[in-house]
Amino acid sequence: MDTEIVAISVDDALTLSRTSRELGVRFLLVSDQKRRIINLYGVLHPKEGISRPAVFIIDKRGYVRYRHIGVDYTDRPSIESLIQALSWL
Repeated sequence: MDTEIVAISVDDALTLSRTSRELGVRFLLVSDQKRRIINLYGVLHPKEGISRPAVFIIDKRGYVRYRHIGVDYTDRPSIESLIQALSWL
């Protein structure tokens, strides 16, 4: 669908590299230990100090076309709903 996936985590780069290898991840994992990106997108969990699970679909012009910010680690959108959101672009 001419898209790119980027995951952002508070984990350090070494941990992300190991996780990527172990899980066979084939998309970019970005370390945000200082929580700059996480804060910019407003997804920092106020009590846990990590990001809440979130998905943003950003079009080629940089506009956010879809967002889902979970309340906890179990609150994530389905693959079907993400594919539907991508089809709207």
